[in-house]
Amino acid sequence: MRPADLTIRTLLVDAHVHVASADRERFPLAPSGVGSPWFRADDVGARELAAAMRAGGVHRAVVVQAVGAYGYDCSYAIDAVRADRDRFALVGAVDMDCADPAGALATLARDAGGLLRGVRAFGAYGHRPRWLEDGRADEVWALAGEIGLTVVPVLFPDALPRLGAVVAGHPDVPVALDHCGFVDLTGGTPFTAAAPLFDLAVLPAVRVKVSTHVLNLAAAEGDPADVVDRLAQSFGADRMAWGSDHPQTAGSTYPAMVALGRQAARRLSPADRDDFLGRTALSLWWSAT
Repeated sequence: MRPADLTIRTLLVDAHVHVASADRERFPLAPSGVGSPWFRADDVGARELAAAMRAGGVHRAVVVQAVGAYGYDCSYAIDAVRADRDRFALVGAVDMDCADPAGALATLARDAGGLLRGVRAFGAYGHRPRWLEDGRADEVWALAGEIGLTVVPVLFPDALPRLGAVVAGHPDVPVALDHCGFVDLTGGTPFTAAAPLFDLAVLPAVRVKVSTHVLNLAAAEGDPADVVDRLAQSFGADRMAWGSDHPQTAGSTYPAMVALGRQAARRLSPADRDDFLGRTALSLWWSAT
């Protein structure tokens, strides 16, 4: 049997990476209690990320605010992207539980000095994200539309229907759902337990970030290509973006994460594989490319 052709004809882009600085005096940690303690290592900065990307053959990456490490202080993410803006794009984050998250977004956009390409709306805590219901999300979405940002929600499955209502009210604002909404992939194909995610496919504004976390869950049920194929059938590959979640997702080297993404996309057509591994991310965060 001939091996699958895993080449792509466009830039290989990682839609989801994090960085943390070893300079704790300049960029002090402020752990929020979510995720793993990856940020306590001294080799997870932007320079190390760039080296890992070279080793994995990745051309560009989206630096996503590490809420677990810094909460909503985006200073290091901004600094990292400013120092290497040809390689990195910036997705910041604001506290959606605060009284005025739209005001916080306006401040973040000003502080980022034109670098901001997206805003993370983090709701994966232990409490209900009431900002999806009380108008705060609508204000953030509206401002994101004015500024030209992609909104990146981080939500658990029970919040996805409420997310859908917000997205429907702002159909021109692109959305990239982190980690496919952490949906349940047990049982494998046809992934019936993941219905809250697939229900969002009717909303053209919704894209999905298919991270190493998602692919590992799918691999535990069989072949990670199964979930990529199912997502492509529902959303279309032009609404899917691969992301490593490096170094938050542990247990694998960066090149191995890249290889997993390629293997999971092996059944896609060449054009669809290009979308999944690069073009979707380029369209969201490097719109002029």
